[in-house]
Amino acid sequence: MRKLLVLFCLCFISFVVFASPADSVKHLPKKIQLRLVPVISYAPETRFLIGLGGLGTFQLHKDSVTHHSLVEAFVAYTQNKQDYIYVPYWLYTKNNNYYFEGEADYYNYSYYYWGIGTDRVPKELFNVGFPRLSINAYRKIIPHFHAGIDYYYENDVISKTQEGGQLSTGEITGSKGSDNSGAGIDLLYDTRDSVYFPHNGWYIKVLSYFNSPTLGSTYSYTKYTSDVSYYTTITKGTVLALNEHTQLTNGTIPFNQMALVGGTKQIRGYYAGYYRDDDLTFLQAEVRMHLIGRFAVVAFGSGALLGNAHVFPESPGLITAEGVGVRYNYNVKHHINLRGDIGYGKSVEYYFTIQEAF
Repeated sequence: MRKLLVLFCLCFISFVVFASPADSVKHLPKKIQLRLVPVISYAPETRFLIGLGGLGTFQLHKDSVTHHSLVEAFVAYTQNKQDYIYVPYWLYTKNNNYYFEGEADYYNYSYYYWGIGTDRVPKELFNVGFPRLSINAYRKIIPHFHAGIDYYYENDVISKTQEGGQLSTGEITGSKGSDNSGAGIDLLYDTRDSVYFPHNGWYIKVLSYFNSPTLGSTYSYTKYTSDVSYYTTITKGTVLALNEHTQLTNGTIPFNQMALVGGTKQIRGYYAGYYRDDDLTFLQAEVRMHLIGRFAVVAFGSGALLGNAHVFPESPGLITAEGVGVRYNYNVKHHINLRGDIGYGKSVEYYFTIQEAF
């Protein structure tokens, strides 16, 4: 525990040292601002991970209304010979009339599997490689309200399972791999005063994905998600952020596409996938308080309910987690933070990444 805490501090300091100062930003052609950020972390299934990330911010139309677009790119390699390429993006056209978000990734990675639902099986390590592409395209209908379409593709190739484990039997849906290809309709309502670090406003997003063999999917299933966030300034320098997220699925669902408890953005304090099932809803709250200079501190907590069409919620009922974190504002103009969190749920988990969880 103590070694991981020391590593957490060293990683966060390395972020600060290498990603600043602001006057070192390179202005590329077409007013693209580029930042390079080192990526360092540790987890039992990967051991040490090291990589490099870059962030580009720019305006597709220069005025006082159009939001700045952001493209991130990360490449990392682990001590266990795993690697990933992760490229998320957020693009805004003139007057924010059109908005595009999504990601293009490739992972060759290892994850733990504890079973489906809240009944545990002995922990199994499995390897999966997958390219992933998601595209969400929105058109402004009225001020603050957008509607659009989406597409999601992920080809999960399970390259290794643990001998004697539940996945190795091939009886779990998706344990032999799967193509996931789905399209749907999106709705978005956004009154935030800032895209990357809101102080006030609402952000409400509803997504649907209809996966079908007609689109190239191995299995037929439907996934619906809703994401509702509210931000309000409590005092000068202190923001309260609330987030409610729900995912509902039905059909023949691969285990790797189920709703997951844990990860860098939701229910921090659980390994991503410690619990998984068809349906999940959770509420998380975070108090963000400016400390000094570019530094801030946060405290957060969350509660989740997990289940399926037959049993909801599953025992033991409410799943809780809490934690604290440190922030470093490395891009003052757009208030994009480097984030270091320690979350406690079923275990103590450490997170090093960019941007807020929500």
